[in-house]
Amino acid sequence: MRRNIIKKLAEESFTKNKLDEKTVMKVAKVLKREDLKVYIKDLKNMDAKKTVTVTIPASRGVGDMKKYFDRIYPGKRIVFKVDESLLTGIKVVDYDNVYELSLKGLLEHSLRGATND
Repeated sequence: MRRNIIKKLAEESFTKNKLDEKTVMKVAKVLKREDLKVYIKDLKNMDAKKTVTVTIPASRGVGDMKKYFDRIYPGKRIVFKVDESLLTGIKVVDYDNVYELSLKGLLEHSLRGATND
């Protein structure tokens, strides 16, 4: 099957920016193994583009942050993860863009800069 047809099938597998499980199962049953690999790869790529992952040091205040990130990234799914090693700050992953604003990142960056001098 041609690549552009598989990509179109992957696009149609989403409804309201969420993966439609029934559609995926129907398409997966019809595709050959080689085409199925391409289809799954496209699904993962498209899902990553529609998702923003926010990593925070504690789960307090997630409701307020969700409202804030919904305004910044309209139409995207916001996923929160807790990572206590961040100390203070936040890490945002938007597809291939990573924004890390944390004390840990600041300290690591300043230590790398001091050793390079």
